[in-house]
Amino acid sequence: MRRTRVLVIDDDARFGESAVQRLAEMGFEARFHRGPLGFLQAIRDMRCDLVLLDVNMPKLDGSSVIRMIRDSIGLGEVRVLLCSNMEANVLARMARALGAHGAVPKDVTDEAFVAELRAALQRRSFV
Repeated sequence: MRRTRVLVIDDDARFGESAVQRLAEMGFEARFHRGPLGFLQAIRDMRCDLVLLDVNMPKLDGSSVIRMIRDSIGLGEVRVLLCSNMEANVLARMARALGAHGAVPKDVTDEAFVAELRAALQRRSFV
């Protein structure tokens, strides 16, 4: 049985590497891509099921990245879960506005993290 593939896109290497380790411990196949540059090729190379996307990166913000994923790959092909240090309700509103599949603050517990990841994999979009 194939493990769910998650690509972590973040400009913070410390968070990205710890998220990959955290996801691996929870049974996911995970990789880290630092920053937004080259992220479309990273998505294609990994053939990921879900992108865990930091929405506050320099050079390309979350809305631009989601638009590029939608236009190049399709949000039906890959799910996008926004991730940030923002307050949960602000992040959730942003996810709804951008058409992402969910949102999760960076500091949530492992249980909440995996629950939101699994929910995002099931959603057509964040409603």
